[in-house]
Amino acid sequence: MLQQKLFERYMSISEEHKDFLDKSLSYEGLAKLLLGSVPDEYEQAPNKILIVGRETRDWLESWSDLQYNEDGIKRLMAKSKSFIGNQLEDEKKNTQGKSFFNFVRDIANKSGKNGILWANIYAFDYKGGHINHIKDKEMIKEIETISKKIIVAQIEVLNPDIVIFATGNQGIDARRRYFPNSELRECTAIEGYPSKDLWSFKLPKYEAQCYRIHHPSSFRREKKHARKKLINLLPSL
Repeated sequence: MLQQKLFERYMSISEEHKDFLDKSLSYEGLAKLLLGSVPDEYEQAPNKILIVGRETRDWLESWSDLQYNEDGIKRLMAKSKSFIGNQLEDEKKNTQGKSFFNFVRDIANKSGKNGILWANIYAFDYKGGHINHIKDKEMIKEIETISKKIIVAQIEVLNPDIVIFATGNQGIDARRRYFPNSELRECTAIEGYPSKDLWSFKLPKYEAQCYRIHHPSSFRREKKHARKKLINLLPSL
């Protein structure tokens, strides 16, 4: 079962970084870990798409009783599953201030919601925003190490057909540290679009078709057109 396999990978990551994760629970302003889950009908989904955002906003910061043990990992997976499921409900339409999930809904409408997976390039947020505001640079490196391992676990266990990095400029820098451009395969521009707005590539060792765009919160005309083009390139139901 994919959910169990993903849980086991997350547990391994948690055990590898136990000291850091335990200390993170008392670090003021640091949200809880985002651990993506698996939709109920994922294995039957015709199009499996991992969408990578940048960071959450105060993700479960109020969970004062959370521990990074088996129970805690299961709780975090269940929460992300229910959250993304709620975001994909049919009645939610173009919610103001929710540009990332509006974009996710557009993809789900085109390619099907049962194959939608969610991750962030940073698995934590700090004070509702970017981790670069953390003064401890070693802490930032540890967060990036954990974040990369989570994304790799989702790709290796769930084998998505497509991975979309919709992270914004700061997220692009992190993606380059996780997966350096020099190691990418089959990098191609999309005709009519500069690579900074829409770019196609494959990660080393993985067969998923990958795309990079700006974060969906960018409302500049050329960025909006690039997002529309990407959705047009995605497979239909």
